[in-house]
Amino acid sequence: MIGSGVDRLVHYSLCVRDDRARDVLTWQFATSVQSLRAYNSGITVALFVHGTAPPGVIEVCRAFDVVPLDGGDYERRLEALCPTGWAALSHHPLLHKFLNFSGMALDRLSQVLFCDVDTIFFRDVEEVFDAYGGPDVVAREEVHSSRSHHGPDPGFIDEVLLRDLARHEGLAFIPPVNTGVVLFSRRAAQSMALLEGVFLDYAWRFLCWEAMHPASGPAAAYGELDAAVFARSLVGPTEEARALPFPSTNRWLLDEAAFWLTLGHIRGLHVADFRRVDVAQGGEFDPYRRTAREPILYHYFSQNTQRIHDLVVDRAAVAGA
Repeated sequence: MIGSGVDRLVHYSLCVRDDRARDVLTWQFATSVQSLRAYNSGITVALFVHGTAPPGVIEVCRAFDVVPLDGGDYERRLEALCPTGWAALSHHPLLHKFLNFSGMALDRLSQVLFCDVDTIFFRDVEEVFDAYGGPDVVAREEVHSSRSHHGPDPGFIDEVLLRDLARHEGLAFIPPVNTGVVLFSRRAAQSMALLEGVFLDYAWRFLCWEAMHPASGPAAAYGELDAAVFARSLVGPTEEARALPFPSTNRWLLDEAAFWLTLGHIRGLHVADFRRVDVAQGGEFDPYRRTAREPILYHYFSQNTQRIHDLVVDRAAVAGA
């Protein structure tokens, strides 16, 4: 079990279901850990793999001292935790990263940093742990939420509906956060380990609503989830009664919305936002222009990939010189 003798952990998770995505995900993961190791060679980094690990991923783990861990078969894990909806949920390959807490020795870990594979480091990752050691959960605000510097868009993120859902479920309201980079305290991680089934149940209830309401209007621009299409044959009277209206026109945020509600189960949870100067996302960082103070890391949503890769390679060479 990862975490024994370790105080801080950087976490990645992969579930490669599509051969077309295999090379891209491997490349992104390699670029991310190469950039991390350019500034920190000692911190423990773990990769949970759900299903079969592509050979290139194992080579990357060896090259950059990453601990590869078997996350188990994705479908079987879903079936064990969500017997009713697993077959539909298995068509949505973004739920796996919040199913890894039980594979960590959480009594030994003080902090766990979850990073998507499309995350680039420009400074020592320890700066994140040091600067945000107080709250239970730290992440960037979701784009176009009420806290977003891009300005709120109630159509994209319906926080009124999200608050109503929390009240309906008897939960604390958790402001919508982006899950590309999330820092967990030990208490939050231990609580999430006990709520894996709850997390998947919320994802299933949202998916049932999506199945009953095919994407149209603004939602159609983001596309219909394959999981929602598959779920239509599974939704009966019980599922209709338990379905939860989805609080965003972007239905790809299924895992995020389920995560927000799940956090609401943790009593007295302290949630905070990363500062933009420390953790950048989306179009906030221009890889073509050097600045006096670059972010510690950048969750770049696969934007500017080649230029980002070139920067990482150049800086890794300088750091190793």
